[in-house]
Amino acid sequence: MPELLFQAALLIIIIRSVYMTFSLAQRPKKPWLDLLHYISVAIAALTFLL
Repeated sequence: MPELLFQAALLIIIIRSVYMTFSLAQRPKKPWLDLLHYISVAIAALTFLL
């Protein structure tokens, strides 16, 4: 059960990071540091998930 919860948490982190990346990318003036942060969080969570 704890492994399933951990995988669910990682999935939520990935979904949130991808959503924030796309929403920040729509702005005319892009906050590059925030974009890179969310991309790196998604990559790290995906690495743990796989």
